[in-house]
Amino acid sequence: MASKTVPDHAPGASARFLEPKSVVDVREESRLGRFRRRKNAMEQGKQKNVVQRILGITLLSCLLVTVCLGAYVVGFAAQWLSYDAHELGQIPSFVLHPTADEPPEFEVFWEAWEHVEGDFYGELPNSKALAYGAIRGMLRALGDPYTFLIEPSDHEIEEAQLEGRHGGIGAEYVMADGYLVVVAVLEDSPAIRANIRSGDIIIEIDGSDVMGLSQNEAILLIRGKEVATRATLTIVRQGEAEPLTVSVVREEVEVPTVVWELKEADIGYVRISFFGARTSGELNRALEDLRDKGASKLILDLRDNPGGLVTAAVDVAGQFIDTGVVFYERDKDGNDKVFNASRGGAAVYMPLAVLINRGTASASEIVGGAIQDHERGVLIGERTFGKGSLQSIHELSDNSSVHVTIAHWLTPDRHEIQDGGLVPDTEVVPSQEALDRGDDPQLATALAYLSDLSISLVQ
Repeated sequence: MASKTVPDHAPGASARFLEPKSVVDVREESRLGRFRRRKNAMEQGKQKNVVQRILGITLLSCLLVTVCLGAYVVGFAAQWLSYDAHELGQIPSFVLHPTADEPPEFEVFWEAWEHVEGDFYGELPNSKALAYGAIRGMLRALGDPYTFLIEPSDHEIEEAQLEGRHGGIGAEYVMADGYLVVVAVLEDSPAIRANIRSGDIIIEIDGSDVMGLSQNEAILLIRGKEVATRATLTIVRQGEAEPLTVSVVREEVEVPTVVWELKEADIGYVRISFFGARTSGELNRALEDLRDKGASKLILDLRDNPGGLVTAAVDVAGQFIDTGVVFYERDKDGNDKVFNASRGGAAVYMPLAVLINRGTASASEIVGGAIQDHERGVLIGERTFGKGSLQSIHELSDNSSVHVTIAHWLTPDRHEIQDGGLVPDTEVVPSQEALDRGDDPQLATALAYLSDLSISLVQ
């Protein structure tokens, strides 16, 4: 088992990264009739046990919460997680019988378990499901939404997200109506070369039915274990009477976190969607390219950025702050660790406007807070999410992981980010009418602000 420390993103933020916002409606009977009948048959077989399963897991979780929340509980859960994978359909013997070295607080747990095990109507969940339910119940008792359990498939996706590269075919997906729907295809990717299109509905992966899988489980099947291997996808496409079979060779796919363009003759625009291992290098290339094209002022767009690696956030802040504190990390004992900007940033003298909104969270709030406190630029938009905490990620024996909050972050002026977030210097809240028209009043405000500046400080 291993541990590492990275900032986690806000609740729902990972979903924003892994699941693009657009959702393709796949509910037309004409397109999925034959596959929906198969889905319905599977669901009917499951419905009678759903409530019973939820009741069992919830009962055990709540009981475990009410007793010991200390290290013993974590060890107890770890025992479950290491249970023989060949016997996951059974309840291990140590669950059925307490051991002599357990604390007396567990007596009520065993009392309850005996009643559940003996009287519960229906099939009991396997030991893995019970273990995950117990761990989640324990963590919920802490009252911290950022301390949580991630199951193996989600943990693997998270690792690839932070690294910024993975094996795969170069597409983005969303799960809709039980199937995986392609919502975007990356340029120069295996998917685009195989003529996979946005809106395609993936119903089988290498002969395995997608129905019944989670989104991340399906994505991992597409990515496979190795590059240079072939993925065979069965696809339903609008306008086609029968499903299509598409063969794609997996490659290493790099997912960019930085995009940029020249908005006006002297105003560059940089959007950072996530702070990953490749973000710092991508930003360097963006700033160099924009300056070569004549940009002397800059818009930094951190809207809907859920966070990521704190090391990447410090590097990014250092491009705009010549020297000084980027943020403080305060541990549970009140001790502050200082993170400083490195000298030599490429944009420390460029007039700067930073776009923020309610989806700006975690590491992106570190960057925005540092720029604001050092008066290096103006923040335009809406109050940010307010996720200012650091999580230590502990990898468990079955490749699941536990995220545990170990510190809070403070801006250079020692404003705590957690809960309160960052307040913009200029508040701009888009109206629904503007959104419906596709207008971007926050970006328009930033362009107007920089255009009015008669002097640029580029050196």
